[in-house]
Amino acid sequence: MTLQQEIGAVMMVGFTGPPTPAILEDWRQHQFGGLIVVPINQNGGDATAIRQLIQSVRGVMRHPMMAATNPEDGAAHSEPLRTSRDLKALGFDINLAPVAGAHDVTAAIADIHAAGMYAAAQDSTDFRAVIAAHVEFVVVEHLKVPSIAVPKDLGYQGVIISDDLQMAALSPQYPPPAAAVRFLKNGGDMVIVAHDIAVADATYAAIHAAVLSGSYPRAQLDGSVQKLLSLGLRYMP
Repeated sequence: MTLQQEIGAVMMVGFTGPPTPAILEDWRQHQFGGLIVVPINQNGGDATAIRQLIQSVRGVMRHPMMAATNPEDGAAHSEPLRTSRDLKALGFDINLAPVAGAHDVTAAIADIHAAGMYAAAQDSTDFRAVIAAHVEFVVVEHLKVPSIAVPKDLGYQGVIISDDLQMAALSPQYPPPAAAVRFLKNGGDMVIVAHDIAVADATYAAIHAAVLSGSYPRAQLDGSVQKLLSLGLRYMP
């Protein structure tokens, strides 16, 4: 992969409204590795619209792209979604719903895998149970950088992904572009910019500049991309 493709690969991006030609062209240029669909973005009102959204974005990709949502955030459309199988039927590959509160974390992750989806756990989850259940993603709050070391110290080899860098609680000291660079430099593997394509573009540019300056080593970027590639295509079309 080129440097530009690798930078895109470590970003999961969302946008507001339908996938307009301008948004699809932006996506074609940046080749973001993940699409996140959340209710506030109003990407579509029903299952058909969500399927078409995912297919449209995948249509401009040069490599496989992950599609993610979180049913505990109100699902991806106006109808209630209660199971990972529902999400899989819509075209999603990743269930970002936290399993920390589940009575049986191992069983919760197994259910997600049985539906044919990658699983994600929050950084407050019992990491030993998460590792034993082979969870693919651990979501770490972007302002809790020291906690990134915790899953790695326990032997976790999966992808460490940020929460949404556009959250209202984000410190003014770290707007999304700066927060993304900080997160990746300190051991994260993928960042989420969930709402605005322009902010995603600025974040992409900041990561690119950090690699060119050497403050974010290319070898570290390569390592994160290899983690993402090692997930394989078992839960992706």
